[in-house]
Amino acid sequence: MPREAKPQSNGAHVGVNQRVLLPLILGVLVFLALLHALAWTRPPLMKLDRQLLDEFHIWGNRTPPRPDIMVLAIDDVSLTREGVWQDEIDASPALQAMGGRFTSWPRRLWAMTLDRLFQAGARQVFLDLTFFGTTTPEDDKALAEALQRHKGKVIIGAKFDTSKVSRLDYPDPVISGSETPEDGTWGYLNFWSDSDNTLRRARYHTLRSKVEKVLDKEKPGVPDPTERPSPSIALALARHVNVTASAEAPEWPRIRFSDTNAYPPVPLLHIFVQPLWENNLGNGAVFKDKIIFVGATAQELHDSFNTPLGDMPGVEMHAHALTALLAGSFIQDIFPYWIWLSLCVGAIIAWFLVTFVRQPVLSLISMWLLTAGAVWISFWSFNHFSIEASPLPLVIALNGCGFFGLTGNFLSQLRETRKLTRFIQRYHSPDRVAHLLKDRANLFSTLGGVERTVTILFSDVRGFTTLSEGMKPEQLVTQLNEYLSRMVEKVFLSMGSIDKFIGDAVMALWGSMPQPGATGQGVKQDALDAVTSAVAMREALAELNADWKKRNMPQLGFGIGVHQGQVVVGNIGSASPYERMELTVIGDNVNLASRLEGVTKEYGVDIIISDAVQHHVKEVFQCRSADLVQVKGKVLPVEVFTVMSRRDSIVPSGLADFERGMIHYRAGRFSEALDAMKRAAASGLNDALTAVYVERCESLMASPPENWNGVYVMKKK
Repeated sequence: MPREAKPQSNGAHVGVNQRVLLPLILGVLVFLALLHALAWTRPPLMKLDRQLLDEFHIWGNRTPPRPDIMVLAIDDVSLTREGVWQDEIDASPALQAMGGRFTSWPRRLWAMTLDRLFQAGARQVFLDLTFFGTTTPEDDKALAEALQRHKGKVIIGAKFDTSKVSRLDYPDPVISGSETPEDGTWGYLNFWSDSDNTLRRARYHTLRSKVEKVLDKEKPGVPDPTERPSPSIALALARHVNVTASAEAPEWPRIRFSDTNAYPPVPLLHIFVQPLWENNLGNGAVFKDKIIFVGATAQELHDSFNTPLGDMPGVEMHAHALTALLAGSFIQDIFPYWIWLSLCVGAIIAWFLVTFVRQPVLSLISMWLLTAGAVWISFWSFNHFSIEASPLPLVIALNGCGFFGLTGNFLSQLRETRKLTRFIQRYHSPDRVAHLLKDRANLFSTLGGVERTVTILFSDVRGFTTLSEGMKPEQLVTQLNEYLSRMVEKVFLSMGSIDKFIGDAVMALWGSMPQPGATGQGVKQDALDAVTSAVAMREALAELNADWKKRNMPQLGFGIGVHQGQVVVGNIGSASPYERMELTVIGDNVNLASRLEGVTKEYGVDIIISDAVQHHVKEVFQCRSADLVQVKGKVLPVEVFTVMSRRDSIVPSGLADFERGMIHYRAGRFSEALDAMKRAAASGLNDALTAVYVERCESLMASPPENWNGVYVMKKK
C-alpha cells in the first residue's frame, strides 16, 4: 500500500469548503432569526407554528370524557318541534312554551326544565343562557322560585360586556335574588379566542381589570386591591365536584380537548315528550347524578366557537373546559427561548450533515428523516408531557441551512472541480481526467503528497540545439510542436501522464495518480504501458522523419530512459500569494530514470530500461542487455536493457551470441566476450551497442583491471 508523505501546501482537500459553507449557514441562520424577531414577519411564522400544533390537537391524545357530564341541547329539533304531535303539544305546557322564535321562549320554560331534571336525579345543572333584564312577572317569578327550590344545584351565567370593557353583567336581581349573585351560583360565560379567532384556552378565573386590559389595549384597566377573581362557568361547577382541582385551577391555560363527540347532545324537546322521556331517556334515569349543560347547539342561534377540532357549540365548550379542569389536562408552552435554540440546533445539524455526509442525496434524505423525527418528537412530547414545542423553527433552520449549504458547497465543488480538471488536464488525456475524477479522495491525497511505485519515462531529442541554430524561430516552433504532439499522443494512448516538458525533453509517468478499481497487477501494467509508449514513440518519430524529409526539414533522433521505483508524488511549488504549483514526482528513482535517458547515446541505442522495468515486460518485448551500471548514491548496481521489438517479431540474428558475450564480459573473461561480440556482429547484430562492447573488451584486454565486478560507473548527467 502507498505510504503517505507529508502533504504539501496546495489548498486542495477532500470535503467541503468551510470558508463557503460556514458564512452561508450563518447568513441563513441570521436571516431566519430576523424573520422570527421582526414584528411584520413574525406573525406569518407564528401562524404556521399554530397550524402545525393544531394538528397535534387533532391527531393527538384527548382528555377522556367524564361519564357524569351531559349536554341538553337547544337544537334545531327543539326549535321546530319537528315530529311532535299536536295533541302532545296541547297536553304539555313546556312544549307550548317552546313555540315561536327562541327569543320569545318564556322563562317559566327553564323553571320547568330545572324541575324535570332534578326530579330525575340530576346533580348539577348549568343554564347557558343570559337572564338580563325582566320579562313578565309570572315568568320571572317562576324561574326565581325554581332557582330557590334547587339552590346550590344550579349555575347561571354572568357575562363581560365587550362594549363596556369594565362591566360584568349579572343576571337580573329579580331572577338571582340580589345585585350580585351568591358565590357558587354563577360564573361568567365568556371565552377569549387567540388572535387568529381560534379558541384554544379556557379562562377559569379573572379580574375585571385584566379583562378590561384585554378588550381595550389602549385603555388598560386599573387594578383594584379589594377585587376578587370572578369564576368561569367551568370553575363554578368544578367547585361543586372537586374542591382540590378547582382550588388549583390556573387562570388561562391552553386545554387538551376531549373528542368532538365526547358529549353527544340530547335535544331539550325530548325531556317534555312523554314517549321519548320514557323510551329514550329511561324516565329520566340517564340524568341521575349527572352534571347537565343546557345550551344552544342550533346553527341559527350562532353560539359556537372555532377550535383546533373545528366549530364547537358554546355549551359543549363549557363541558370541555370543565372536563380539562377536573382532569388537570392542560397544555404547557415550551420555555421562552425554544425558537432561538431550535434555530441554532437546526443550523448546527445542517452544518454537520453537509460537512460529514459527503453524498448530497444522502444529506437530503437525512434532512427529511430528521425533519420527520423532529415532528414526531414534538408530537410525542405533546401526547406524553402535554408540551407544545413547535418543530417548525428547527425544521426551517435545518432544511434552509442545509439546502443553501448543499447548494453553496455544490457550487464551490463545481468551481474546484473545474479548476482541478483544468489542472490535471495538463498532465492527462480527457478520458483519463474523467477516470481520475471518479476517485476524488485518492486524487486529493495524491496532490497532498503520497509515496507510490511509479514508472518514469524521460525522452530527449539528440542534437536539437545544434540543428535549431540554422532554423527560423517559427520553423523551430512548428517542428518542435509537431514532435511533442505526437510524443504526447503516444503517452496518452498508453494511459500515461505528462509530468513536464523541459525544452524538447518530455517527462512522462505511469502510476503516479490513483487508479479506481486497480488490482495488484497495476505496477506490471504501468511498466508495460510505459515501454509500449516508448516503442510507439520510436515508430512515431520514424514517421515524422519521413515526413520532414519530404518537406526538407531536419530529421531528429531521441533517447528514452524508463525506470520504475518508489517516488514521492505531490503538487509541489510555491504557495499563495505567489502560487506556482506543479504535479510532479521527486526522489532518487526520478534521477535514475533521467540518467538512463542520458546514457542512451553512450550505447548508441534509443531506448534504455532498468531491470525493474525489464522484469515486467520481458515476456512481451524483446529486450537486450545493455550494461550493469553504478549510479551515484546507490549501493547496488542497476542492470539496464535496451528494447528491440515486441516478442511477436522476428528475433534478431546474433542476439544469442551477444548475450553470451555479456555473460563473459561481466565475469571478466574479456577474450571470450570479444569473440562472442564479433560473432554477433558477423551474424547481423553489427550495431553501435555491439561496437561499444568490442571496443571495451579490446581495451580491457590491453589493460586488465585489478578488481573487476562487471559494473560500469555511470557518469552524472
